[in-house]
Amino acid sequence: MGTLIMVLLLQPCYCQVKSTSPNPFTDKDMVSWDYSSKVIGEDYTIYVHFPPGYDTTKTKYPVLYMTDGDWNMTVAMNCFNMLRQDYETTEALIIGIGYGSRPNKRNRDLDPKTGGPNFLSFIEQEVIPFVQSKYRVNDNKALYGYSFGGMFTTMVLFQHPGLFNMVFIGAPGNNGRELIPSAQKYFASNKDLNCKVFAGVGSYEHETAQNIELFKSFMEKQNCKSLEIATAITPNAGHGAALAQVMQNAIAFAYCKKHKVTPIPAKELEQYTGDYAMTDNARDKFKLYLEGNKLYFKQNDELPIEFAPYAKDSFFMQENERADITFKTAGGKMYMLFSFPNEKPTRLDKTK
Repeated sequence: MGTLIMVLLLQPCYCQVKSTSPNPFTDKDMVSWDYSSKVIGEDYTIYVHFPPGYDTTKTKYPVLYMTDGDWNMTVAMNCFNMLRQDYETTEALIIGIGYGSRPNKRNRDLDPKTGGPNFLSFIEQEVIPFVQSKYRVNDNKALYGYSFGGMFTTMVLFQHPGLFNMVFIGAPGNNGRELIPSAQKYFASNKDLNCKVFAGVGSYEHETAQNIELFKSFMEKQNCKSLEIATAITPNAGHGAALAQVMQNAIAFAYCKKHKVTPIPAKELEQYTGDYAMTDNARDKFKLYLEGNKLYFKQNDELPIEFAPYAKDSFFMQENERADITFKTAGGKMYMLFSFPNEKPTRLDKTK
């Protein structure tokens, strides 16, 4: 009898959907569901935002789960909208967990010392299985939390490793004092942590900012093979003002393609310098030149832009990392290609 009870306890508990279809929003790409949680014994609102192309493709998408879904959803949607203008972005299904018009119980649910463990069981046993059964998603899961939510995601990172591929810790409560102790407890019996971790806060939260940087240093000293960690301190911002930027930094870290500069000697960069022109456009003048061991691109009388190398013949611009610049040679003559995702490359031929 005891064995049977244990088996039943280990079975996933699926959320009780209180309606047969989701509630629509003015934004056609977003819906919400009312759920009655068996784990907690209370009702919640689950928000779902669909990535561009969801309804026209068969693609399976990664999922970004967010605490405080009642207000974090719109911020996350706008972060993706802004970032995809400058970066090649991996789109995600965004799931926000909130309370709707019900009393907000985040202080209980997100505090690791009170309702945090129960709330995580709700997410793991009810929300995730429902999302996986209802929507086209892959196995890549991320969890974001801010303030009390940052305390919650810290708990999840070290007490339930492997549940999420990526964990984002925003302005954790208690001034981030639990970051290093939580990590120390984990690494006392573990040697690796397979996760992408981001932590951020506003610069006016001085103690939290200091603890986040100390946390990053401690994590890097563990020499984990499977850990990738990044931090960002939002300048001139307190707890409220930093929220949007912290979230954008987390999303950019996880979902945006960013290049890493590969140092190339000036002598090798010199081969790319000179004048360039487009075959069907004699009006515009283009020039590449070296200055201070860096390669700069200038169009007509506009301000120059640095071409930063990420490979021997491949470059990017910090101002717009969606652009991929490559140099090629045909018939003994050099040309460059400006490429943007899903667009035909623009070719500029070297004239002298």
